[in-house]
Amino acid sequence: MKKILTLMLSVVCSLTYAQEQKKQSSFKNFVKEKYVNYTDFGIFLSKSYQIDTYGTGYGQTVKANTAFTLQTYNGFKVYKNLVVGATVGVDWFSDYQVVPISLGIRVSSGDPKLKKVKTFAGMDAGYGFMWLNDKSSDRDVIKGGLTLSPTVGFLIPTGGNANFTFSVGYKRNLFNITKVTGSQEYPYITQTDYELNRMAVRLGVNF
Repeated sequence: MKKILTLMLSVVCSLTYAQEQKKQSSFKNFVKEKYVNYTDFGIFLSKSYQIDTYGTGYGQTVKANTAFTLQTYNGFKVYKNLVVGATVGVDWFSDYQVVPISLGIRVSSGDPKLKKVKTFAGMDAGYGFMWLNDKSSDRDVIKGGLTLSPTVGFLIPTGGNANFTFSVGYKRNLFNITKVTGSQEYPYITQTDYELNRMAVRLGVNF
């Protein structure tokens, strides 16, 4: 009886192990075939943002200085060359940094298995957080806002399974800064809405 029970236990353990190995293999194959990553960095160019200062009652258009952007997109193929995923990054603007977290899509042309230059297009939409910014006083408030980024570019084969990427796009970031000065009895509040509309040129890798 003990031998039979031992044999049955051994069979059950073997079947369980085989099933677990099959699941792990299936998951690895799914990730290998479906997972897509775009990681790139670049610069923002052009006259690109509008500043409206409500505390003083006037608006002012300001020329943009060259600034940097860094982001990574992770997604899964859902249909042929269509990828759905999420983007996280950092966009620099003067003394401020925006952390955009977005949902987005990527669509590439041609057969992914062919080692030739292809085109791709993308669209991200989400919210830009202001976590990396220090406030000048405890009474200041920095709020993030909408972030939007359409992109077009090229996938350039490296010879392996990855591609170099070159892309040009548009990036829109909104955020708000409220500064409170004066005394507790007579506070003076200055609210500034930043509307950043910039052209982005990026280089990176895709796999």
